[in-house]
Amino acid sequence: MKPGEVLGLIPARGGSKGIPRKNLLWLAGRPLLGYTIEAALGARTLKRVIVSTDDAEIAGVAKQCGAEVPFLRPPEYATDTASSISVIHHALSWLERNEGYRPRGVALLAPTCPLRGAAQIDGTVELWRASGLDSAVTVYPFEKNPYAVYTRQPDGRLVEVFEMARRPQRRQDLPPYFTHSQAVMVSSADYLASVDDSAPVVHWGSSVGFEIDRVSGFDIDAPTDLLIAEALMRQSP
Repeated sequence: MKPGEVLGLIPARGGSKGIPRKNLLWLAGRPLLGYTIEAALGARTLKRVIVSTDDAEIAGVAKQCGAEVPFLRPPEYATDTASSISVIHHALSWLERNEGYRPRGVALLAPTCPLRGAAQIDGTVELWRASGLDSAVTVYPFEKNPYAVYTRQPDGRLVEVFEMARRPQRRQDLPPYFTHSQAVMVSSADYLASVDDSAPVVHWGSSVGFEIDRVSGFDIDAPTDLLIAEALMRQSP
């Protein structure tokens, strides 16, 4: 293992309630999983690309697409309630125990973001390396600035999230706000090892955000998202 090596880890379990067998669904001529594998293999900052799955069919497709599948994930790490951090911990533990391999960093790549490319992976990893922080994650701007957002009270009355008196008067003076994308999340293996295995989500510690566009961060979560993704792919140059 070379110093500074980053492992690309793609979690792709067999079960999915929202869209059954989601990771294997055909999208514009190939399995959904294939797009993330292709992007990861094309990223010069990743030295290995591993798919963590509990499913033999997914493992076979992943290998056909060029990824490594050195193990099948145990069932307890593939339930609806299994946390992402437990999946990361299992992969790192297995690799160190069976191969003596421990990367410096781990880039977690959601297979449900097929429009993210190698450039976004490399940019996020490079930003993490340069930042000196625990992690770097992809983000994209909110479609609507929260200064223009309201909540609704039980009686139906609308209340501004930010009081008008605190709101800049000119639109161009509004501060930018971003939302997190699962396209790329990279952190050091040592930091990830320190996160509690029972955490429902990965706490990325002190993070820096690598800005991407909404298309690159598009996440497939519902059946209609597949149609939207195909439309976006047709529009891409």
